[in-house]
Formats: sequence, structure tokens, C-alpha cells
Amino acid sequence: MDILKKVIGFYDASLVRMLGWKRVPGSDIGFLYLVPKVYRGKNVVIEDGTVIKRGDCYYEIHMVNTNLKNLDTSYGNLFTMLAEELKLIGKHMEKPENRKYKAVLGITLLHRLARRAGFTIIEIESPIRRHMVSLGENILRSTLRKEKAKKDGKKRVAKECWISQSQLFEMIKE
Repeated sequence: MDILKKVIGFYDASLVRMLGWKRVPGSDIGFLYLVPKVYRGKNVVIEDGTVIKRGDCYYEIHMVNTNLKNLDTSYGNLFTMLAEELKLIGKHMEKPENRKYKAVLGITLLHRLARRAGFTIIEIESPIRRHMVSLGENILRSTLRKEKAKKDGKKRVAKECWISQSQLFEMIKE
């Protein structure tokens, strides 16, 4: 498993370098990357009423997989780190040059955690894409896991997790 961790770590670091991903501005923990994107899919309606349409700007978030070994990844701490990073993203989006970004998207197996943090959870429509993303996420999860895997028999499926700019601005006020 150590060889697989090294291969995934190399792949992850190379991908991040090639695509120019940046960590969340102002973050001390290094939990998430923040990647600017332009939406190309069908309209998405976030629970607060925000509609994401083709051509809208949004941010995609990705976990910094290579840093997970340095962090406390217990469920409670994952929630705390996500909440801290979301507040920093909200502050970043308040800047005039970032106001064009309407929302943040994360695609993850951790959608229950994301729901607790205020995200709208949406099924990935394409069965092929859903299967491929879920497979990749499950491989990452099992490879980077610190503790031994539990055999609970549950099939983990990745989902889209959206949170709007206005929801992030509300988080900053709290």
C-alpha cells in the first residue's frame, strides 16, 4: 500500500502543478484547493435559490490529498476544517475581482459532511461519470486512509455538493 500511496502522491502533486491549482487564500491548514471554473452543464438550483447556468463562473474545491497525512481527519475535525476553509473562501469571494464567482462545487463521497456544512447535494446525472468519479474517490479514500478500513459493506457514491456565494457571505457574518 505504501507504493500505491507514493504513486498517488506523485500523480496528485503533478496534476496540481500542471493545472496550476492554488490552496485557499489565507489558509494555515492547507485542507483545500480552490480552482476557478466556468460552468458547462445543465442549470443547477442551489437551495437558497441561486441558479448556476452555462457560462457562469464558480469555484471547484479539491482536498489537498498530499497533506491529509498531516491533519486530524476524524469526522468532527473534517467538519471544523471545512467550515474554516469555507469562511476563507467567502472572504476571498467578497473581493470585487472575485464577485463573478456565483458558487462553490465539490464532488465527494463526503456529501453527508458537506450537507451539514450547508451544501446542496445533487446526484451526478450520468451513470458512467458517477461510477468513474466514485471509483476514483474510493481508491483515493482507501489509499490515503490512516486507520484500517471497516468492512461495513456500504457502497460509497460521490455526489455534487454546491454552496452559493450568498451562503458563504452569511457564514462570514456568524
